[in-house]
Amino acid sequence: MKQATLIFALLGAVVLAGCGSNDHTSQTTFNNGSGDQPFKPHTHLLHRSVVSNYFGGDLAVMDASLDELTTFTFAVGTQPTYMQASPDGTLTFVNNTGSNSISSFNNNLEAVKATIQLGGSTQSFVTSSDDKFGFAAVPNYSNGLPPALPGAINRFNPTDGSLNTAIPFPYVHYIVMDPAEEHLLAFTSGDTSDSNGDDNAYWVDLTTTDPTTGFPPIAALALPAGAISKPVAAFFSSDSTKAFILNCGIECGGASAPSVTEITGVSYTTSSTAPIYPATYLPTIRPGSATVVNQWFVGGAQAGYIDLTANNLYVVGNTVSASGASNGFFTTISLSAGTASAPIPIGNGSNRIIRNVNNIFWIGAQNCGAQSCVTMVNPAANSALILPNANGNATGISLQLNSGEVYTIEGAQLYIYDKSGNTITSQYNTDIKGQPWDVLYID
Repeated sequence: MKQATLIFALLGAVVLAGCGSNDHTSQTTFNNGSGDQPFKPHTHLLHRSVVSNYFGGDLAVMDASLDELTTFTFAVGTQPTYMQASPDGTLTFVNNTGSNSISSFNNNLEAVKATIQLGGSTQSFVTSSDDKFGFAAVPNYSNGLPPALPGAINRFNPTDGSLNTAIPFPYVHYIVMDPAEEHLLAFTSGDTSDSNGDDNAYWVDLTTTDPTTGFPPIAALALPAGAISKPVAAFFSSDSTKAFILNCGIECGGASAPSVTEITGVSYTTSSTAPIYPATYLPTIRPGSATVVNQWFVGGAQAGYIDLTANNLYVVGNTVSASGASNGFFTTISLSAGTASAPIPIGNGSNRIIRNVNNIFWIGAQNCGAQSCVTMVNPAANSALILPNANGNATGISLQLNSGEVYTIEGAQLYIYDKSGNTITSQYNTDIKGQPWDVLYID
């Protein structure tokens, strides 16, 4: 018996967000996997969660029915950190930060089916709804000897691990794919330690080929001054006509306050107009344009979650005062009304992650000082609850759909809560040897 001591239904892709964070901010129905298959070839478990083990180089398996660590592990790459589900929920992708690769774990077969060697590190990758292709932003990818600049968007096959195309793109850090899977929106801003990024939004047209380079055309979108400041993430409308860009701003070393910028009407030229980068540098980045429809200044924009059913965008991040103090905030933007709510104060920290648990938003953070790195936010009640126990950096949060419990990774340990944030103590072993980093329910 367990004793109680006491997370958009939408189309699209996944993008990472945060100032150098390993968060997997989501634009997908399948944050935590889907399906309910009683027979699994190895574990034979009805309900499972996997935990990436940074030191172990594997996925540990939790029995989500008993809240028990099993003896099953699946080897992945070196130093695995964050995980994200494929849009159809059948695959789990693991970012192996120590080996510059992504492991593709088949949830039904319980096997690593592919290891994608990226040729550099990534903080952001997306995959198609049918699992036939994906793209990863690799800012340090080598494009050859100078004057070629480092950085590429690598196209890969999620099921066999093959690299199809490396699209040269200097210093690209973050990408998001539109629901039509025809365009990428990309950013180069990186984190506070990166001096190579800029405050531009780049449009990658996957439907055609640039006659100069032979790669998909890339355009730098000319936007008004102040419209973009350290962009770290974006979300698309369901019809792919609008994009909402999260600007981390001052928190990430930018010049402006954090904001969300809505753009539409993207266009670009492939004519002989002078490119942004000289052709010898590869690629030929063309001039482009877009219309700014709205810009909302918010309490922080480091990570977000979009719900196109409710037509709301939820944003979290920090506001940095003149004295240098940093305070966390949660903001709801009504995309239909075009308004932003008053920011709700939340816990301290950086490298934010956000998960929706039945319209209560669980916010994880790192570097939180003496308080808990997990905050629960109820936007309807305009309230927030910082969990009482400070357990260390929160790097993973996942709802267990079978039980309604929430698993977290805090301070490199797994914790279990009910949906009210009360701690649940399992009578079984939950101690994962090594350094747990992320957790994902895969049934």
